[in-house]
Amino acid sequence: MSQPGTVALTVEHNGSVQAIAFSPDSTRFASGGGDSLVRVRSVGTGAPLDAPSEGSVTGIDFSPDGAAFAVADFEQVFLRSGSTGKVIWQGPLDPGNSVNTVRFGPNGTLVAATDTSVAVLDGSTGAVTRRIPVDTPLIAGLDLSRDGTRIALAIDERHGGNHRQAGSARVLALATGAEIGRLTPENAVFAVAFSPDASLVLCCAADDTVRMFEAEGGTQLWPAEGEEQDEDERVTAVHCLAFDPKGRWTVVGGADGFARVLEAESGVERGRVPKLDPGQPDPQFGAVTHVAFAPNGKAAASASIDNVVRVFNPEGKEHYTVSTDEVLAMEFSPDGRWLGVGCFDRALVIDNGEPGHG
Repeated sequence: MSQPGTVALTVEHNGSVQAIAFSPDSTRFASGGGDSLVRVRSVGTGAPLDAPSEGSVTGIDFSPDGAAFAVADFEQVFLRSGSTGKVIWQGPLDPGNSVNTVRFGPNGTLVAATDTSVAVLDGSTGAVTRRIPVDTPLIAGLDLSRDGTRIALAIDERHGGNHRQAGSARVLALATGAEIGRLTPENAVFAVAFSPDASLVLCCAADDTVRMFEAEGGTQLWPAEGEEQDEDERVTAVHCLAFDPKGRWTVVGGADGFARVLEAESGVERGRVPKLDPGQPDPQFGAVTHVAFAPNGKAAASASIDNVVRVFNPEGKEHYTVSTDEVLAMEFSPDGRWLGVGCFDRALVIDNGEPGHG
C-alpha cells in the first residue's frame, strides 16, 4: 500500500475539471469539465471508459447501484451506462439555462438544478416529476438530505435589476416543493449543508457569517442572537463548508487561508489548519476554496489558492499535504480510502490510507 498523500491516479484532461464523482463501491472515478469527454477510470485495474460531452460538464453522480452515472452537461442531463458509457436517456431541464448540479437520492430519484429552478427526475426514464422554481434566484449551492426527502438551497439575491445585498438559506420538502424552513442573513448565501439526520442546516453568507439553523422553521441555533465573535475566530469571506457525516463537526474555509473545524452543537472552534508557529510572521495563506469530510468523520480536507491540499483531523493536526494545480472540485470516496480532486487539465485520486482510517 502506498503512503497516505500519494497520488494513486492521474486522469489527463484538455481543460478545467469542474466535476468529479466516485462510484458507490469506491472502485471507479469519473471526471469531466471543459473538454469533450467524461472520463471514467478504475481506481486500480480495469478498462478506461470515455463518454462524449458538450464541453461544459458541471456535475456528475453515480446511481445508488453504480450501474449508471448522471452528467450535467451544458443545458442537458444525461444518464449513461456505467459499463459502456452509452446514453440511457437525455433531455434539457429548461432550454436556455445550464444545468449546474445533479444528485441521486437513495431511491434512485435524481435531483438537478439550474440557476433558477430545481427539478426532480425519475432516475430510470428521465421524466421530470416535479419542478420547483426559485423566487428570487440565483441558486448558489444545493444539498440533498441523506434520506432524499429534503433539499437545502443557498440563494444569492444580488443579481437582477434591484442589485440588493440579500440572500437566504431555504429548506424544501422534495415530495411537494413546499418550503419548511428559511434563514435570512444580511447578504447572499453561498453554501449549505445538512446534518446527517437533516434536522439542521449549516450555511455561510457574504456578511462573513457561518450559521446553524433548524431545518423545520428556520430557527437559528448559533451564533446566538447578538453574540459577538472573537476577531481571531471570525471566518472572513467564507465560501465553502461541510458537515461531518457523523454529525459531530463542521468544517468551513475562509479567505484568510484557514480551514476551521467547529463543533456542530455549539459552533466553537475545535481546530484549524494550517497551524501557525507562535511569534512567526503571517505567511499570507491563500483563500480556502473547497472543504470536505471523510465518511468516518475522523479527517477533513481543504484546498486553497496557494495550490495545496491538506488532510487533517478535527484538532487541526495535518495527516498529509499534496501540492496541486488550482482545485476546482474535491470529494472523498464513500469508503474514505481516496480523495478526488479536479484541477485544470487533470483530475487526481489521492491515497488517503486504509478504508475507515481517513
